[in-house]
Amino acid sequence: MVASPLLLTVSSALLYALSFPPFSFFPLVWIALVPFFLVASMARPGSAAAYGILWGVMAAYGVCWWFPGLLAHYFGLSIVGAWAGFFAVGIGLAGVYFGAFAAWLSWLARRQAANPLLLAAGWGACEFARANVLIGNPWALSGYSQVACTRLIQLADATGPYGVGMLIAAVNACLAGLFTPALRSRRPTFSCIGVVTACGAALIYGEWRLSQTFTIGDPVTVTVIQGAVERQNRRDPHPRETRLQRYLTLTREASAAHPGLIFWPENAVDFPFQNSPESMAVLAVSRELGADIILGGPHYGFGIADFYRYNSVFLVHGGKLVGRYDKLRLVPIAEGGQAGWLFPQRDSAYQPGRRLRVLQAGAIPIGAFLCFEAMYPDLVRGFALQGAEVLANPSNDSWFGHAAPARHQLDIATVRAIENRRYLIRPTATGFSAVIDPYGRIVVRSGLDTPEVLTASIRSSRAQTPYQHWGDAAAWIAIVFTITASLYYQLLQLTQHQKGGGP
Repeated sequence: MVASPLLLTVSSALLYALSFPPFSFFPLVWIALVPFFLVASMARPGSAAAYGILWGVMAAYGVCWWFPGLLAHYFGLSIVGAWAGFFAVGIGLAGVYFGAFAAWLSWLARRQAANPLLLAAGWGACEFARANVLIGNPWALSGYSQVACTRLIQLADATGPYGVGMLIAAVNACLAGLFTPALRSRRPTFSCIGVVTACGAALIYGEWRLSQTFTIGDPVTVTVIQGAVERQNRRDPHPRETRLQRYLTLTREASAAHPGLIFWPENAVDFPFQNSPESMAVLAVSRELGADIILGGPHYGFGIADFYRYNSVFLVHGGKLVGRYDKLRLVPIAEGGQAGWLFPQRDSAYQPGRRLRVLQAGAIPIGAFLCFEAMYPDLVRGFALQGAEVLANPSNDSWFGHAAPARHQLDIATVRAIENRRYLIRPTATGFSAVIDPYGRIVVRSGLDTPEVLTASIRSSRAQTPYQHWGDAAAWIAIVFTITASLYYQLLQLTQHQKGGGP
């Protein structure tokens, strides 16, 4: 009896992980949750919570198998320390949420209240909480597995990634109901027809959105520079000029395409760009090519009482520095410095920026957000609401050390392009760099760990999407529905208990 739920939990987590890079077998996610739902419905709430935590940790390892090695390399931890860090993150940022969901599902099943619609809403509430509560962990949300399913993922421009995830959960709940009455609604045929109808409506919506045009104006040629500077050299100050020269050389190679916009990645320069002699070479190449350059680098300054440092995006126009955006959402611990006492050898603490800022590159307003910020749909939505007509995501994914997480990061950024119906340019230090169209299709993409110059033609967009208007309304509706339904069934049980003469 113990082995069977354990086997179901582990197999469910494995199927879920296989839906994401490097395998990306995206159809698997439509059945991956079935064993997990079955286990939660059969177990008591306490046991279900334990299985949910296990599921979360196993799924986290299946998707983030590279994470212990990253901790060891990036923070200099021992193997034991790296694995302890992984389990702390796996339990705290994933396991507890799935544990709570499983306990809630068990509670519903015992009241014969489970049905596909309610489970889908509960799953959406779980994913939204996981992505936003406390530190937040938006990695590997179920909806991101469907980026390759072009028609279905168009739903994201109305619901963000959460609506796609709820649709996936509803299908899994219907399938799970075939195996146990505890997960069937009182009208199972009606529920299944409803879920099939919702899936069909989502595909029809996607087909309709794919037939629409969202861009305006004349095409603009853009160039993306991927320097592929070796990771082991980035911490050594001596090759600074060599690194800068590589970006300058690759940029000049792109001059034959006559780009209007040139994009360098996050941390393309590691010197204070606003007041460093090295920056003069970048200003000169912008003036020489007659193109605007958008690049990432640190911004230093002095406040009234202290020194501050931002992770920033700079805009160079006509040989002059004309704009800057400071990263608002920092990578916890790695950039925020919350654990500086634990890793005193890493002097990498940044301050978060003060406000969102659109960069005006010629006639095109650009919303440029840095690396990790692509995981937050509400932040990217803010750029579109402030008038950005093109999105950019300068990134440095070299610290991953593997292709799979870099590819997943690209998938996440792709959904931001769909939500806002704008071209998204993603220059990265080592790959995968790409230009993505407003439908989430890759126009051009680089390889990994190779210097490359990508050229593409883009257009501006002023499209207004439901997601821009409503934000995460779909997730909030799911949360309200979940809480309301749970309270209703609890009150119903109390009422029935009192009528039965119980204490």
